[in-house]
Amino acid sequence: MSSDNGWNFDQLPEKGFDDATKAFRAQLNSARGKGRYVFAILAVLGVAWLASASVFQLEPEEEAILLRLGKPQPDTYGPGLHAKIPFVDQVYSAPVNRQHRLEFGFRSQPDIVTVVDDVGYDVESLMLTGDLMLVHVRWSVVYKIEDIGTWLFKIKDKESTIRDISSAVMRQVVGDYSLEEVLTTAQLEIAGLVHAEMQSALRDKVPTGVKITEIAIKASEVPLGARQAFDDLTRTLAKVQGQLAEAKAEQDNAIGVARRQKNEKVGVAEKHRNQEVENAHGEAAAFRSKAAEYERAPEITRQWMYLQTMTRVLGNLDEKIIVEADGGGVTKHLPLKDFVSFPAEAKR
Repeated sequence: MSSDNGWNFDQLPEKGFDDATKAFRAQLNSARGKGRYVFAILAVLGVAWLASASVFQLEPEEEAILLRLGKPQPDTYGPGLHAKIPFVDQVYSAPVNRQHRLEFGFRSQPDIVTVVDDVGYDVESLMLTGDLMLVHVRWSVVYKIEDIGTWLFKIKDKESTIRDISSAVMRQVVGDYSLEEVLTTAQLEIAGLVHAEMQSALRDKVPTGVKITEIAIKASEVPLGARQAFDDLTRTLAKVQGQLAEAKAEQDNAIGVARRQKNEKVGVAEKHRNQEVENAHGEAAAFRSKAAEYERAPEITRQWMYLQTMTRVLGNLDEKIIVEADGGGVTKHLPLKDFVSFPAEAKR
């Protein structure tokens, strides 16, 4: 017979009450020994749990902040083992040294070349350029946590906030460029502007505690539906640019010819001017010389000048007519040069 408490009365000896009492005491002592053993185990487990609840460990890339009774402590904790007060302190950690990556218009898979999904992510990358053309711009954002307090306690939907701001900034910047620039030469410039604008927004306008380390444009392309129209536009632009180049060459040629003609005429005019100036200087010098001679001998100089002038004037006339002063008549004289011949030696 056994009772509910585990005592087996069927095994009690029949020798009497003393023997029964001894057996009962033996079983009671055995139960007490087992209880102490169980209590010791529970005590060890409690101490182990209390010890584990009093410390916390951070990985090499992590940083943590303690909240003591809900109030953030001023110090931050780096990688390693640290102590805390159980039931009082709460530990909040974040991987501050890890590079976080967000992708727009595509998704990359680990250990596989970046995969662009033209169906599932077109909405993220489709935007409007400054010349009102549609374009797909696929880019990635790499950031790291700079301020763990702001990251943990001042922003709720962290990744969604960063994605929304990056998308808005990229669309705003692309809207300032033409389609041709977005597809060709302006990608690095656009990435730099997005980097600066996005960092300013995430630090001042919407504090998130993150630092942007890289903005990379992976691809930019015309949507499939508008690709044919864009190809036509490209061919037209090439033709127009060729015509503009030809017109520019003709313009440069015409300007060059006009400049050469101008320079030639300016050179002739300057030469003529220099000759006139030199002649004027010579005539002035001759006049001054004659004036000096006239002052020394006025009558002789006046007669000499008269004869010199008449010689020059009469020498250019084919016929000479002399009218006498008293009205006696008119005498025609043939040019003497027609009647006078000089020897060849004299002419030379």
